[in-house]
Amino acid sequence: MLATVVRVTGSSYGGVGARMLVRVDGSTVGLVSGGCLESDIAEHARRVSGTQRAEVVRYDTRNDDDAAWGLGLGCNGLIDVLVEPVTPRRAGDIATILERALGSEEPAVIATVITTDSDKNSPEIGAHALLSGSGATKLGDWGSERFLTEATACRSEAAAAGRRGFVHESGGVEIAFEVLNPSPQFIVCGNGPDALPISAIAVQLGWTVTVVDHRPLTAAHVARFPGARVVECLDAAKLGESVHLTSRTAAVVASHHFERDRNYMQALLDSQVAYIGMLGPRARTEKMLADLAGKGIKPDTSRLFAPVGLDIGGDGPDAIALSIVTEAATVMNHRTGEHLRDKRGPLHPPSPAHNAAGAS
Repeated sequence: MLATVVRVTGSSYGGVGARMLVRVDGSTVGLVSGGCLESDIAEHARRVSGTQRAEVVRYDTRNDDDAAWGLGLGCNGLIDVLVEPVTPRRAGDIATILERALGSEEPAVIATVITTDSDKNSPEIGAHALLSGSGATKLGDWGSERFLTEATACRSEAAAAGRRGFVHESGGVEIAFEVLNPSPQFIVCGNGPDALPISAIAVQLGWTVTVVDHRPLTAAHVARFPGARVVECLDAAKLGESVHLTSRTAAVVASHHFERDRNYMQALLDSQVAYIGMLGPRARTEKMLADLAGKGIKPDTSRLFAPVGLDIGGDGPDAIALSIVTEAATVMNHRTGEHLRDKRGPLHPPSPAHNAAGAS
């Protein structure tokens, strides 16, 4: 069984699109909350396994009294979770939709029917559709197709809602929209011991990680960076020929070779990458920039972070790696890195106003 958060109102641990697989034996993979809902959802999944009919389970603790649930949620929010049966074929279809969405160059939108009425032309609960510029890739019965047409028309509005999602209601049918942004690309220019935890943390975040090695590739070099792609780049000045540099790319330069790092830096500054982190002292990067200035090159350094990382304290490669990846994440997510305790107003942007009652 597959459980997916399809609507969130108020506070919750995870956003729309959080998923959990429930195996036949009741064990689970993934999280849809901080751990408080998972066992209860597994019980619902057992029932759905018997009926083979998708259903939406609602947890509403906005009245500050969750004693009735016996779950100790303490989230003060409403969470709707779609629990659907997953046959091997349907699992493959859902995986294909997710793979296409995450592989897109622009935000993708998945529309899912979460409530329906008795009209024979209404779609089925759990019908999915991947909405893209080329149309819709549907999974399940969308009834008369009118609802799929309406869902496609809502794609832009849904994309504006971001990770909190969006719900559209029409004629007793509710369609929940999940927005999936392309995974940031994270490039590590270097292959030393300090590159290992940088790559590992970025991989754990689900980023597309590429490690650039100036040496001819061997199986041993590749095996050092599980979950990452390792590419060969013999000429650092031609980095753009080895990796695809876009505005959704973050890069850290850490080869510990002055000329090579300077060439990496110049190649990155000449590209559209959003974040360039330079490992090493400030004076080293300033000398690199002075070398470029001596050649008449004065690049825009607003995307350059040197010394690299946030001031979080700690010593050693792991702490430095955490500092670097955290800084890259704040830049890629357009955040400041401030304490949430000190943030005023909602933590997430509101959903579109005219659907506030059903927004997630």
